[in-house]
Amino acid sequence: MHATSEPRTYVARRPEREGRSRRWTDTVGSIMPRIALVLLAGCAFDGNYTGGHFRCSDGKCPSGLTCTAGVCVAPDAQVVDAPIDARPTALTCADPGVLPPAGATTNGTTAGRANTVTSTCGGFVMNGPDAVYRITTTSGAQVSVAIAGSYPVNAYVIAPCTVAPGTPQCEGNALASPGVPITVPPPGAGDQFVVVDGVNAGLSGAYTLTVTVP
Repeated sequence: MHATSEPRTYVARRPEREGRSRRWTDTVGSIMPRIALVLLAGCAFDGNYTGGHFRCSDGKCPSGLTCTAGVCVAPDAQVVDAPIDARPTALTCADPGVLPPAGATTNGTTAGRANTVTSTCGGFVMNGPDAVYRITTTSGAQVSVAIAGSYPVNAYVIAPCTVAPGTPQCEGNALASPGVPITVPPPGAGDQFVVVDGVNAGLSGAYTLTVTVP
């Protein structure tokens, strides 16, 4: 039989002065809480709870979660990799802005841009600075385009995207302007190019483009 050891309490003595004489006062304390603090400090994870999500910059997560792409998720959860600070597109025929198949609303400006597409629409030649977007449609789909801006801006649809000095004709020979949207039937499935443009080469400014596929 071994005697059961009792938890030990350590006593430290601290000198105190009273006049010319010195006396010792016992200070009683346990070192166990300090050991517990050291152990707990070694089992921490770097968590950021902003927005209701766990972020794991150090690769550690609470129990039951795994660190995937810098986020604590359930083991069977799917994480979609999305580029952060993705490179902006040039908004040209060669590098257009990409719209989802159902369409979207996007804001931009033609200020400082060049006239890269010179289309003919409804008897007008589009000589203004332009911005090009691409949307992929299915067979039989229609594309609706609405445009608004800080200057007399227009928008139209072409396919394929042909740069100047070519003069492609707008689909449906239709030209959208502020308050006058258009809906055109593309000639077939595939990539359609929506161009923000203008008649006057000397005018530019901010715009809001809305493209929908009903």
